[in-house]
Amino acid sequence: MSNLRHYQGVDFEVWDGQQTWFWFVTDPRCDGGAIGAASSETEAVRDACSSIDAMMSARCESFCAFDWEMSLANLERYLAQRCDRCA
Repeated sequence: MSNLRHYQGVDFEVWDGQQTWFWFVTDPRCDGGAIGAASSETEAVRDACSSIDAMMSARCESFCAFDWEMSLANLERYLAQRCDRCA
């Protein structure tokens, strides 16, 4: 179940799924955003807020493309760690 939250005037979602917490932030300034996964709700909220802070401090043009790449790399790294633990 998704849980809509707000930080620094930006909406973000946090939800859980099979022992993993996911977060998604949309940057309305440039149709960009960030997504990630964490091991706890607290960590997911912290990561989403950190992403919002980065969005606020960066220029939209340079942040949006970089942020998606960074978010996907973080998600890939997290999932690889989870798979290693399950093996």
